[in-house]
Amino acid sequence: MVQGVSREGDCLRARYLSGRDGCTASDCIGMDKIFLITLGVVGFVVFCLVLRRVVEWIGSPCQFCEQKTRTFRRLDIETQEAILGHSHEHERREPDRSGIFVCLNCRTIHDDYSGEKASWDIDAYGCVTFCKVCHAPLQGCEPSRDVQCPDCGTYYAWQIHSGSGFRFFTPPRDASILPRRSFAIDSR
Repeated sequence: MVQGVSREGDCLRARYLSGRDGCTASDCIGMDKIFLITLGVVGFVVFCLVLRRVVEWIGSPCQFCEQKTRTFRRLDIETQEAILGHSHEHERREPDRSGIFVCLNCRTIHDDYSGEKASWDIDAYGCVTFCKVCHAPLQGCEPSRDVQCPDCGTYYAWQIHSGSGFRFFTPPRDASILPRRSFAIDSR
């Protein structure tokens, strides 16, 4: 009897939504399937958003000192402005803020070309990043080394920004930096 009442309620709901006078059993079952699929999709999206926040809260390790890095948006305003100031004055560009990770321990900026956004693990094969001029992969980018891009010949060096004390891996000031594209491959 309870099952019949439930079926009748579903039929009334289907009849109301469809604007028809009658309700068949297939209409009632179809409404339940649509509701469950919608509920499943919404639940999955919420789960993914929560999982992303948990992973962000846990943090990723710095590839140089293995301490926890912070995302750009988790930094105080003064630190954010200092980092953006370097990008504006030295590279003459607006960086992708979601791709900037900061190690407060060794004072290193992993910017939007570093590949840190694509992979949050330690570099097993040495530091790998992308050239800001031609987007070619650069290897051996540890803080103790200067690197030359094998494709375009641009030299890169670690520089400490006087305004913030953070170190950045940068090309020369006169380098023509291409807009960052979405890197489909992992930097490792």
